[in-house]
Amino acid sequence: MEECGTRLLAEVVSSSSSAEDVAERAMAALSLGADATAPPATLRSAPHGDGAADIPSDGECRAGGGEEPAPCIAAAMTNVVPRGTSSSSLLPPKSMTTSPQSASGSTAAAQVAGMQTALQAVRELVVWPVLYREDGAALGVRWPRGLLLYGPPGCGKTLLVQAVAAEVGASLHVVTAARVTGAYTGESERRLREAFARAQEDADAGQVAVVFLDEVDALCPRRDGGRAHDSRVVAQLLTLLDGATTGDNGSGGGCKGGGHLVVVGATNRPNAIDPALRRPGRLDREVLVALPDPEQRKEILGLHTRGLQLAPDVDLAAVAASCHGYSGADLAAVAREAAMAALAAVAAEMFGPIGGRSLDAEMKALQPPPVLTVRQDHMTAALRKVRPSIMRGAEVDIPPVSWDDVGGLEDVKRRLRQAVEWPLRHAAAFERLGLTAPRGVLLHGPPGCSKTTLARAAATASGATLLALSCAQLFSMYVGEGEAALRDAFKRARMAAPAILFLDEIDAVAGRRVGGGGGGGGPDAGVRLLTALLTEMDGIELASGVLVLGATNRPGAVDPALLRPGRFSTILLVPPPDTAGRLAVLRVHCRRMPLAEDVDLEAMAEETDMYTGAELAAVCREAALAALREDLEGASHVSARHFTAALRTVQPALTPEQLKAYLDWGYGKR
Repeated sequence: MEECGTRLLAEVVSSSSSAEDVAERAMAALSLGADATAPPATLRSAPHGDGAADIPSDGECRAGGGEEPAPCIAAAMTNVVPRGTSSSSLLPPKSMTTSPQSASGSTAAAQVAGMQTALQAVRELVVWPVLYREDGAALGVRWPRGLLLYGPPGCGKTLLVQAVAAEVGASLHVVTAARVTGAYTGESERRLREAFARAQEDADAGQVAVVFLDEVDALCPRRDGGRAHDSRVVAQLLTLLDGATTGDNGSGGGCKGGGHLVVVGATNRPNAIDPALRRPGRLDREVLVALPDPEQRKEILGLHTRGLQLAPDVDLAAVAASCHGYSGADLAAVAREAAMAALAAVAAEMFGPIGGRSLDAEMKALQPPPVLTVRQDHMTAALRKVRPSIMRGAEVDIPPVSWDDVGGLEDVKRRLRQAVEWPLRHAAAFERLGLTAPRGVLLHGPPGCSKTTLARAAATASGATLLALSCAQLFSMYVGEGEAALRDAFKRARMAAPAILFLDEIDAVAGRRVGGGGGGGGPDAGVRLLTALLTEMDGIELASGVLVLGATNRPGAVDPALLRPGRFSTILLVPPPDTAGRLAVLRVHCRRMPLAEDVDLEAMAEETDMYTGAELAAVCREAALAALREDLEGASHVSARHFTAALRTVQPALTPEQLKAYLDWGYGKR
């Protein structure tokens, strides 16, 4: 019977079955004798402001029927477990569960979609020391004391801990820097001790207690800065962690009453935590809670749209596939904004523009509330409004650019499609032939030949996230700041993959070192930035879906170490357009311009040899301005004489000698 009960209890760790179903079967097998008809307890506000647990100040709670008070503790999400109950009753019956999630029959897995690895790690930390206490004691196992969850903001680290605590009926004690920091000397350390003491009291009473250190990097920062207050708090926290889960057997397997105390930390800056906190014996394990992949994003979107009425044209798989770099919180915002867009559409249909509405009339007309149906266009509008959190401050807000917006340059566009689009759209073919996607593409050519526009068109066509970084922005008066900004850009690109990191004017940061390499140029800012760039370029080979796209009009100034295969594997010359290309460029820039019948774009393309794309755009703009100067009020079209005047004003800056130098550059044919 004991073996059967242990097996049933273990299902909560790895099974997808309902936690409540597993609990009932396990309790029946183990004959726990829990009262299945007991009414749920009524909770009052928690003392000391320790967050998730709602417990009365006198340590007692009263049952719903007004019976005599009974000692109890409060679990996260308002799960209540009577104090003194056997620790085997880790999973409470349905009658003892008052949380909305548990009452509806859902488990932690249903609340934290897309985080199965992290969910399993937290379950093992919280549940295993209780399920396998005797086996661990026989083997001399010292159970892990803590776990560190790290990852980008909004990925569900806090929700994960709350969901597991609610699922297993553990008491949850939330500790944050804001809650423990005091104005007086020693007050922060005292509040820390009180929080751990409350958790230890619950564990000694036979329960599983979870101390959750949210934003632990703020609570336990590195002590390198020399701030006395931080050093005292860190030292106190380390002392509390050392004594947290040691039971009377000295093996770390439990507390006095057979309970267990575990510590879980969460941060999005793991390297900002004091190293002493991350050594074995404190936060033993570290689990990455990464951004969700497309399949996980679909699961999360399904979770947040389950209460919405979706139109048949809504394809959550397609929406999830386009949400590169979105966290769980971002996807929740997408679902919310889509619902708001549906509501706005209904309101506009019923009441017209916002300015002409009467609030009283609108409230009356909305009774009963209309049925809101979320369509695909609402999802698309929500995606335009909600951008990935990790890209804020780094992503450039640019309008979509198609390949048709780039006149000419057909060979360059074809090869750029192969480097950018093929690895994403034909990943199976690449894997079948053992091919790896190129990690870098260098565009070089005269100024004004649409290198930046090509990068934007490639990002738009592939659906990848575009991060544009001007290399001149990396130079700073502070040592190391430029390298940190470069590393941060690569980090964001990895998290938002598939992504294109566009380094404009890359020769500014990757200039040729004196002597051809080896750091002969000395420890100046340029050499340090180049070294950081080379290291990051080598590191992205381990990442999937990240492409570095560089642009320069001085290819000879780029350090040769950056141009070898494996870094910039593809090097493309972007020359000035030929006659057909110039005609395409003129048509692109004149498509919204009313032209007179005497305008001959083909003849103009023949006359504009050595003009770049930017100079042809300037010719079209100058011709339109000439028409306005001639008749500001009555100008209705642009004629040939205006283009003739514009060609006299805008002259090509590129010379045949300069073009020959670009064509003769050694890497121009790769």
